[in-house]
Amino acid sequence: MKISDLTKEEVLAVLAKAADLKAHPEKYAHAMEHKTLLMLFEKPSLRTRVSFETGMTQMGGHAIFYSIKDSPLGVKESFEDTGKVLSRFVNIIMARVNKRTDVRQLADASSIPVINALDDFAHPLQMLADMLAIQEHRKEGLKGLKMAYCGDLRNNVTYDLMRAAALMGYEIRVAGPKGPEYDIEEEVLKECEELCKVSGGKVLVKDTAKEAVEGVDVVYADSWMSYGIPKDKLEERVKKFMPFQITEELLTFAKPDVIFMNCLPAARGYEQTAGVVDGPHSIVFDEAENRIHTCKALMLFLLNLGGFEAPQGKRLLVALGGNALLQRGEKGTFEEAKANAHKTCVQLAKLLDQGHELVVTHGNGPQVGAIKLQNQMAAPTVVDMPLHVCGAESQGYLGYLMQQELQNVLLTTGHKKTVVGVVTQTVVDINDPAFKNPTKPIGQFYTAEKAEELRKQGKTVVEDSGRGYRIVVPSPKPQEIVEGPAIKTLVDNGCVVVSTGGGGIPVVREPNGELRGVEAVIDKDLGAAVLGTLTQADMLIILTDVDSAYLNFRDPEKRKRVARMTLAEAEQLSEAGEFAKGSMGPKVRAGINFVRATGKVAIITALDKVMEALKGEVGTMIVP
Repeated sequence: MKISDLTKEEVLAVLAKAADLKAHPEKYAHAMEHKTLLMLFEKPSLRTRVSFETGMTQMGGHAIFYSIKDSPLGVKESFEDTGKVLSRFVNIIMARVNKRTDVRQLADASSIPVINALDDFAHPLQMLADMLAIQEHRKEGLKGLKMAYCGDLRNNVTYDLMRAAALMGYEIRVAGPKGPEYDIEEEVLKECEELCKVSGGKVLVKDTAKEAVEGVDVVYADSWMSYGIPKDKLEERVKKFMPFQITEELLTFAKPDVIFMNCLPAARGYEQTAGVVDGPHSIVFDEAENRIHTCKALMLFLLNLGGFEAPQGKRLLVALGGNALLQRGEKGTFEEAKANAHKTCVQLAKLLDQGHELVVTHGNGPQVGAIKLQNQMAAPTVVDMPLHVCGAESQGYLGYLMQQELQNVLLTTGHKKTVVGVVTQTVVDINDPAFKNPTKPIGQFYTAEKAEELRKQGKTVVEDSGRGYRIVVPSPKPQEIVEGPAIKTLVDNGCVVVSTGGGGIPVVREPNGELRGVEAVIDKDLGAAVLGTLTQADMLIILTDVDSAYLNFRDPEKRKRVARMTLAEAEQLSEAGEFAKGSMGPKVRAGINFVRATGKVAIITALDKVMEALKGEVGTMIVP
């Protein structure tokens, strides 16, 4: 949704493709054949509409314009529902809207690419056109670039100009009025600071226009009256902004061959003088033309067309955390689980879009606890089933739910893959010490008072990672996935498999080879590591409710993200007790087990960060 949602390498690839599109448009005359773009406009824009519509025509595709200003979208119908519907109609969506939350909801619910053509927080399309123009007019391109922006700092264009510099590794200096209505949002400054740590870029806030412009290669201006600012504010804003107007005199403080840019429309006499925007340093019309070339390149990139090769697919073992199916504070109804499963499956479908194969496992702690409680409450009239049977029931229920929702999501994207749910048994050792020392939390969280009541009833209850008290049961180590070879055969033949829910149904193998269920539960992440090894997965991805593993997680002042650990480092930190036993500890241990057994990589991250984690931008990676 922002320019920084692309990697530096992806930006450079899109720019290279845009340059080729500009030089050789005939090569791409059929690149978008039988493809349809829907353009959703809440904010009008001549350049945006014409560039996308013409670009689709030039590449053999079709574009549909739809104004949502006076439509029921966002009023009678949510952006989320609209995304689900439109994914069944068109191949790609472009949205130019008022609020960042609207385009985010649309994208999260869609199973097709959604391009942010502008919102109140970002303008990524403009950044691509700008960088292409700079590459064309500056011999060194973006390398060593110094840019200045003068004007409105609390602005979508300003924010993405800052992000672009921080992402690509060059310097930008910004200057504008100060005060609550004009100051840069702290969220943007923090994001740029983190990006600069990686890229070596600089984002500097200056007090005066002269300080910003002195010695730079590019000077940039934008409207002082963005969309949504009342006209009666013009006079007040002009007084505030006039010290930051780009004039011919101000440009003399920049380099002699300075480039002047404005994303247009340009108000002469306001953000810049007519002598600047119409003068010899201005490239505003080259910049504007490049919108069509970069729009075309971005669409080809997102659809893996026109020479963009889809990433080589890997076999991913994805272990879903409890939040994938049950959010904190929810009652655990089927409707809640179905809604959560749908959001989860939209994220999983994105992995399939990248050409990956999927084996999916999931937790079942709250659900198996609830089923056991139902059994106990009904015991006077209905036979109480053992815990391993309750585990099988929860595995069947959740597997069915995930199987159905993922199949429905794939239906909207044209994927032909079959989703298969497999009720799975996991062999454990009856002599495992865990049977004498119950540690695995199941079911709901309780208060300290309720926990004491349960202890008096003979339950083993412990405090769980500061989140409350839970009943614990034995959690032996998984040894073998009984149905593992069948699961591998299904994946080898193109199926997406949902299996080993809750770590698998715990069973022991008798001396004669027969299997018998036992009263225990298995950590689903440890079970996933065993299954990942058996199915020859290229990567284990453990998804939870935090974006990474952290040291000193409970202390905000000392908390530190762990971006990468070698096997030896992970072992050392794990043995030192750096990761909580009831939450992150088993996930790190599962990653260690998988990496040691396979020599491959494990990643721990949040569900909604999985695509960024695969790029190495977030998450915790455990490597050999």
